[in-house]
Formats: sequence, structure tokens, C-alpha cells
Amino acid sequence: MIRTRAHLAFFAFGWTVLAVLLCVALAVLVFDVTPSSRSLALAAAVPAVVTPLPALLGGRMIMHLNRMSQKLQHAVDHDSLTSTVTRQYFFDKLQSLAPDTSSILLLIDIDQFRAINDTHGHFVGDIVLRETAHRLINNTRRDDLVARFGCEEFIVLLPNTSPKDAAHIAERMRATVARTPIRTSVSKIPVTVSIGIGHIGDGNDSQAAMQEADDALYAAKTAGCNLVKTAA
Repeated sequence: MIRTRAHLAFFAFGWTVLAVLLCVALAVLVFDVTPSSRSLALAAAVPAVVTPLPALLGGRMIMHLNRMSQKLQHAVDHDSLTSTVTRQYFFDKLQSLAPDTSSILLLIDIDQFRAINDTHGHFVGDIVLRETAHRLINNTRRDDLVARFGCEEFIVLLPNTSPKDAAHIAERMRATVARTPIRTSVSKIPVTVSIGIGHIGDGNDSQAAMQEADDALYAAKTAGCNLVKTAA
């Protein structure tokens, strides 16, 4: 795949060499040109001069198409508002986990989000969603995955993570969101999240872990919000 100028130069060089070899082979095999003939040198010189420019132009077009394809794929796989991955992408990754993996699901809900929308409007609500997602993503590790699960809900996959480590990560997420009010066009809005934890492994599949996380989230909500809960 052509991604850099070095790749482009190598691509053009490769096509030029191929064109030279092909023309020389045709001259020898088809036109019976001898190796010592000036015609053979001409057969090599012409493609060496002519080929690089169209090869470079073709390579640049391929680079452009590759970039456009990557941007399109990114748009398909990511939520346009929050930059988190989509539900479909998330669950595709979830299904690809090894059956013996020990991983964690976090189900996260923005507390009183409907009141924020009703009081300040949907534009401000979008700012809250975007900034909350940003804070969640900034508190994950390289292999973790954050997806927008619903309007104001997010789901996080923590692969190869123990329940103890997951509790620390979830608490860090909760504290980071709650620590600083979100600056919007109307005011600074205090925002908190409630988090439920579900465990994949030890006979618990992803569906069971989802139910655990949902039950734990409900427990966090009913206990007063701005809490992290693990399924009993």
C-alpha cells in the first residue's frame, strides 16, 4: 500500500524497472535485437525516460484513493458527534474476543442528561456528550474500546482486565468527568456519570456480562448516581 513519499518513489522505480525489462525482452525475443545493438540500448532508454512520470502520477492517485478509503471507513466505524466507535463496530470486536478471555464491560450513563437537554437545549447537550466522551476516551488504555451505546450511554470494553483493575479504571473515569464542569456556550455545567461493571470470563459470556453491567448501572442510578457499581 502506498502511504508515504518513500513508498511512492519505490512504486515509480519498480514500474520503471519493469517497463525497461519488458521492452528489452520484447526487443530481444520478438525483434531479434542483439545485446550489442544500439537498438537494445534505445529499447531500454525509452521506458526509463517515459515511465517515471506516469508511474508517479498513478502512484499519487492510488495514495489519494487509499486516504479517501481510510476516511470513509473511519466515518463508518465512528460516531460523528463523539468520535467513539459505533455499536456495530464495538460488537464486532466483542464477538472476536477469544473464548477464554477475561475482560470487562463498563456501561456508562450521563446522569440527568434529559434535564440538561430540557434546560439548555440540544446544542448544549451535544457539547456535553462530546466532552464526556473525550474524557472517557482519555482514561482508557491503548487496547480499550469506547462506543456510543445510546443517546447518553456509552459502553467500554476492557480486554484482558481483572475486575480489580477495571474498578480502578471505572472510578478514574467517574472522577474525571465529575471533577470539572463542562464549559458550554451558556454556562459551565456540572456533569456526572454512573457506571456499571460486568465481567466476561469464568463461564460468563458477553451477553451475561452485558446483563451484569446493566443491573449494576441500575443499582448505581438508584443509589444516587455518580457511582461505580459491580453486579452482585
